[in-house]
Amino acid sequence: MPAISIDTFFACSLMITVVVAAMAVTAKMVQPYLSGIEDLDQKEYLREIADYILLNPGSPQNWGSNKTSPIESFGLAKNGSLAPYELDIDKVCRLNPENAYHISYLSLIKAIKAKKVAIRISIQQILDILTTPIANQSDGSLTNYTFQIRVKRNGFPVSASLHCYIIAKNFFNYVSAETSSNGEATVSFTIPNSSNGTALLVTFARSSQDSRITSYAVYTFGHLSRNPLPNNSFVSLSPLNYTLYANKRFKNATFLEAYALTYSYNETMTPISNVTYTIPKFLDKSPIVLVVTGTNSSTFFAEWTAYPQIPLEMGANMQSSENSSFMYIVSINQALYEIRIQCEGASE
Repeated sequence: MPAISIDTFFACSLMITVVVAAMAVTAKMVQPYLSGIEDLDQKEYLREIADYILLNPGSPQNWGSNKTSPIESFGLAKNGSLAPYELDIDKVCRLNPENAYHISYLSLIKAIKAKKVAIRISIQQILDILTTPIANQSDGSLTNYTFQIRVKRNGFPVSASLHCYIIAKNFFNYVSAETSSNGEATVSFTIPNSSNGTALLVTFARSSQDSRITSYAVYTFGHLSRNPLPNNSFVSLSPLNYTLYANKRFKNATFLEAYALTYSYNETMTPISNVTYTIPKFLDKSPIVLVVTGTNSSTFFAEWTAYPQIPLEMGANMQSSENSSFMYIVSINQALYEIRIQCEGASE
């Protein structure tokens, strides 16, 4: 099947977003408080709540970057942004339950100040990246690996440019590739056998039609070793306000290197202390993948998170309930994501 026309998809999504944004901004100006929209029917009432969340920064306006700040009113918009549906990277991170400074659902509901409403928020990347190992072969002191990378959007193949980083013990490398018309590419790389242990393949895929459509995937494998433990087994990673907080799960664990990776750039992060690192502010329309390597006794580990911490889901369980679902294309640090806000409740 030929690759889906991502430019057509994006153009349609952007047109819908702009039209809805214009309507929502008007509603925001004439009805600045949720308490003033109870006279709408249920569907429109819930849509106004969803728009309000995405178009307002909340208060205090820096509640995302201030990890100890209580939330008075809930909103995800970037403070001072003139673009509709531009979200704050730290407010988004504080929605992720894996972040040490995440807000509770109870705090979110109280800060929304809407009556008898349940909410669930899901944020996903635009592109899906699937990584499949094809072959590996040792030759003397080196092992060569081959992986198949497939890029899709809603199940359809997508043409994209790939930038891949390989991280292992005392080893770091980079390869690039282009997907074919069926959205597939093959990448190969070589790792020294002396770097045995956990290894990561971090792949960024960027649409050839719009650089803002950039997504990532991380594949963890054992290099001449057994399969690694699940991510976050040795360290819990929480990015906030361009600082990475690394919480050791074992007191004897020792950190070695920490990397910040985007589609176009990579950098070794500067430690602030033995458990915190400064996250670089890259000028790239891309998520940032953060990797911390280290040892626990004789075990080498490589653990990771993303900034913003997407994908994420938080909120009420909506699986067996009747609810209204609203989909948006939003930007976070110039990269595009898809957000779904599910609401259940009724206006009074």
